Amino acid sequence: MAKGPKAPRARRPAAPKKPPVLSGQALASLIEKLKPLAQGLMGPMGLELVDVETALADGRRVVRVVVDRPWPGPAAGDLGDLGVTIGECAAVARKLSALLDEADGLDGPPYVLEVASPGLDRPLLKEEDFRRFSGRLAKIDLTVDGRKVRRKGRLATAEGPLRLIAPEGEIAFEYAPGLKASLIPEFEDLGQVPPKKGAGGEVDGGPINSVA
Repeated sequence: MAKGPKAPRARRPAAPKKPPVLSGQALASLIEKLKPLAQGLMGPMGLELVDVETALADGRRVVRVVVDRPWPGPAAGDLGDLGVTIGECAAVARKLSALLDEADGLDGPPYVLEVASPGLDRPLLKEEDFRRFSGRLAKIDLTVDGRKVRRKGRLATAEGPLRLIAPEGEIAFEYAPGLKASLIPEFEDLGQVPPKKGAGGEVDGGPINSVA
């Protein structure tokens, strides 16, 4: 018995190519070039650059620029703790994007540029940060009796030696670059501090030299 013609085999559609991601070396290079551009923007806008972070979010490479309002010093009282607004974050994102478009040597795979405030659990990166947030709850990674431990308590750092009032007792510590510490959100902080990290301006897509 003769066999009829075979139906053509359906071809599977080609899988979409994944966009290239930034390598560690390219990422470090991007951050080093981005930092001075961001710092140059901060002064005229009355802000300061806190940090530049990188992360993966929903499969996208995110370069997050964290900004805040400079601390005017202890004499400012609670007014020294007023943070940046969402509108200010968005303005920084637009201006920084324009600078990146004009900058040379920033060719590469796409990424998302995000500008945000430090958030309720902001990291404490400078000695000034510990002075600024004296009286607030914080967690600090310390070395105690040769062991690395995390201690939580209230900062007593307005003046003199840095101290943490913890359940274990009062702990004196010294600031050093790389000290890992951050604030612990408190209920009464809601509505009084900057929006959570990631709630600022965001610029999506485009190669490094064409963030739109």
